[in-house]
Amino acid sequence: MFQALALTGGYSTKAAGAEPSITLDSLRTVSAAHGANLSDDRLRVVKPVLEQRLSQLRSLRDFEVDDSVAPTQGILA
Repeated sequence: MFQALALTGGYSTKAAGAEPSITLDSLRTVSAAHGANLSDDRLRVVKPVLEQRLSQLRSLRDFEVDDSVAPTQGILA
């Protein structure tokens, strides 16, 4: 769910220059898209964890991998 949220940009900005935060609406949308349909109570529990890990996923997403790097064994050619 977190990966889908980060890839779809499921967050909104509070003010210019402020760090984006995850909204319950975006979590609801991602949850429904994955067929989980989590309740708002569950989403409120998940939200702080996702917000803490958002910067880590952004760093990973922005990490460039050269085309010369071969895929892992789990990815078929």
